[in-house]
Amino acid sequence: MLWPAPLFLRGAPMSKPIGCAVFAECLGEHPAVQAWTRLEPNRNQPEGVETLKLKRKKSAVYQLSGAGPSGSSVIAKRCPLRTGLIERIIHEEYLPRLPVPSLRFYGFIQDRDDAEFCWLFLEDGTAQAYSPERVEDRELAGQWLAMIHTTPAPELIRRRLPSRGPGHYLELLRLSRAAAFKQVANPVLPPEDIATIRAIVAQCDLVESRWAEVEMFCSAIPPVLVHGDLVIKNVRVRSSLVGRALLVFDWEYAGWGVPGTDLCQFTGLTISPDLSAYSACLESTGWPSNLFKPQKLAEYGSIFRLIDDMSWEALSMDFEAYRFLVRPISCLRRYERLMTKALKAVKWM
Repeated sequence: MLWPAPLFLRGAPMSKPIGCAVFAECLGEHPAVQAWTRLEPNRNQPEGVETLKLKRKKSAVYQLSGAGPSGSSVIAKRCPLRTGLIERIIHEEYLPRLPVPSLRFYGFIQDRDDAEFCWLFLEDGTAQAYSPERVEDRELAGQWLAMIHTTPAPELIRRRLPSRGPGHYLELLRLSRAAAFKQVANPVLPPEDIATIRAIVAQCDLVESRWAEVEMFCSAIPPVLVHGDLVIKNVRVRSSLVGRALLVFDWEYAGWGVPGTDLCQFTGLTISPDLSAYSACLESTGWPSNLFKPQKLAEYGSIFRLIDDMSWEALSMDFEAYRFLVRPISCLRRYERLMTKALKAVKWM
C-alpha cells in the first residue's frame, strides 16, 4: 500500500506533526504501527500516525500519537540496519549511563519486509528548538558535551562503534575529491561550476598536505563518544522544575574518536557549544580544562565537519545530467567558502 507523501517534511523528533494523517480504519495497515505492535503487542496502540520525514532509500520518521505512556506520542524511525544498530547502542547502552537526561528508548526491531532495515522507537518529548544565538543554549551544549566526554564507556560499547579518528575524515576527503574531480570532464557543466570543483579539489589537496599536523594534534586527545551530526535540527532544549536539559537524537553518524566536529563553531547549522562553559565543566568534574585543547580542536573540527558536508554532496554526484548536479554543486560552492574560512583559522592559507 502506498502512503501519502507529507505536506511538509520535518527532520527531527519532537517536531509538531505536519504530515498527512492516516485514517483510523487504516492504522493497522501502516508499517510503523505494524512494527510497533510486533515490538510489544501489549503496549498502547496508536490513535494516529503522522509522517515527519521521508528520505530516499526507504528511510522515514513517523509520529505515533497515543502510543506512549499516559497517551503520549512515540517517534518511529525506519532506517538502514547499519546505522540503526549504532543508534540502538547509544540509546540502549550508553546514554542511560550518563548523568544527564536523555530521550526514553522504547525499543528496536528489524524490518519484516527488508532485512537491511530496522525500526527504532523513541520518546517524543515536549521541548524547545535549540538556537546558537541564545547564550544559555550554547552554554548548556558545552556543559552537556563535557559530561559526555568525561563519562567513561565500557570497552564492549567502544569497540562496537565506528572509528571517528583523523583517518575517518582523511578517507572521506579522498573519496570526495575523487568523486568531485570526475565531474571536471562533464561537458554539461558551465565554466563557473568547473571552477567550483577545481577549487574544492585544491582545498582537499591542501588539507591532505597538512594532515600529519592534524594526526599529531589528535594523538594527544583522549578518544570519546562523537555524535557526528550535532546540528540544530538534532537537538532540543527541555525546561522543567529542576532546570534545563539538552536532548540529543539522530545518532546514526556516531562513533568513537576525536570530538572536534561536535565542538566546531558556527560552521553551517552546527550547535556551536560554548567552549568556556565546556572547559569550566571539565574542571568541575576533576578533568584538566585544557585536556581537549577545545579552541584548537574546534578549529580542526570545522575542517572535519566540512569534509563530512562535502562528502555527502560529492558522493551524490554520480550523474551526468545537469539537473541532478545543480543542487550538490550549489552546496559545494557554499562549503568552499566555509572551508576557506576554516583554513584561515588554522593558518593554512
